[in-house]
This record gives sequence, C-alpha cells and structure tokens, in this order.
Amino acid sequence: MVGGRSRSTVITTIGNALGTNRKIAIGLLSPVGLLFALPVLLWAFSFTERFGLEKCSIGSISGAEYQNILSRAGAQSWTVWPGLSNGVFWPSDRGFRGPTESFNSNLNDRLLSHIRELAGSDPSVNRQLASAHAVMRSMGAEYVQTLEVLDMRRDRAGSRVRFTYYLPQVRFAPVCVLCLIWSYTTLDVIFSHELATDRYELQEVNVLHAGLKGSPDKNRARNVPWGSCPEFR
Repeated sequence: MVGGRSRSTVITTIGNALGTNRKIAIGLLSPVGLLFALPVLLWAFSFTERFGLEKCSIGSISGAEYQNILSRAGAQSWTVWPGLSNGVFWPSDRGFRGPTESFNSNLNDRLLSHIRELAGSDPSVNRQLASAHAVMRSMGAEYVQTLEVLDMRRDRAGSRVRFTYYLPQVRFAPVCVLCLIWSYTTLDVIFSHELATDRYELQEVNVLHAGLKGSPDKNRARNVPWGSCPEFR
C-alpha cells in the first residue's frame, strides 16, 4: 500500500498522468500550440519592464518625492489585465468577444482618474506630470516621445503637449496572436498649454491600440533618451 492505495493503482495513475502530460507537451509543440503559447510567453515577459528606483525630479518635484509618488502608484489595486482589459485574444471589455463601443473611452477615463487620484486635490502641474509618469511606469509603459502641437481652435492661442508612452499590446490580452504583428499600444498623456500665461493643465489620456489603422514604430517615434523623465520644455 502507498498512501492508502495499492501499488498497482499508483502505477496506473502515474502512467495516466505521464500520458496526459505527453499529450499536452505534443500539443504545445505543434505549430498551432506554439502560435498560441508565444503570446502568453510575451505577456509574461512583458512584466520584466517594471518600474524601479528611477531617479526622476520633475520641476518642483524632488527625486525623493517622486519615489513616494511612484511607490503609491505601484500600490494601487487596479491592473492592466484583467482590470483595464479582460480580453483574451485582443484588448476588450468582454472577454473572448470583441470590445464594446465605449471600451476605449472608458479606458481613457479610468487612467485619467487614476492619475488624478494619485496627484491629489488641487495639485501643481508638476505633481500632475509626476503622477502621470508614475502611473505609466507602474504599468510597465516606456516613455518615448514628447510633442507640442499648436491648438488655434481655442478662444486664446495655446497648444497641446503630448507625453507618449509605449506598452506591449499583449499586456491587454495574454493570448493575442495578432499582437505578434501589432506589438504596441500607445498611451498619450495630454496637457493643455496656454501660451499667454505659460499655464499647463492635465486634460486627458488617450490610449490607442495598434491594428489595421496603423502600428506605431517605437524606435522611429523616440525623441527622448531611453530612461529619461518627462518635463515641460
């Protein structure tokens, strides 16, 4: 007897287990199995690009103060998956099915809300920017580009400043085979800039998943050094 079972029963159980595991292994090594296993591996590997002890000082926000903001961002309870997206094969808010029409706008609003919650009530613009950067880095997103574009549609002359981050799209859907082709999701943190008073204000977050309408090239888009911190120019 072994653990209350006969030796023959144990041998039979082990044999069945080995047979099952062999079938699983063969399935994973098949072309279709590899096709679906690779996104999962990339999803797991994407967590290695995480926030750490970044030495950032943003305007009036000292390095020590930024570290505190970054730690609080990392302690927030929400997640990219299955929080912001619970899609399996593509970014979505409906699991195995395609996203609803409000998925992207809800995603933008939720991220903006997380940033504002972290920044606190009546924050300075530097604290808003530091909080936005901390939220993006806590997700594992990489800061790649700053772009300021004139906005003459407003009552007074101004501009919009975009701080763009790149995050592997597979983070929103762990079995996203198409993410092998369309690699990145871009996240724009957008501030308004009133030129007459040189006043900045956090306005919105815009998340754009790569797809048929376009796939961003991180290396071509980069106009800031790797590992740098955002600032108003």
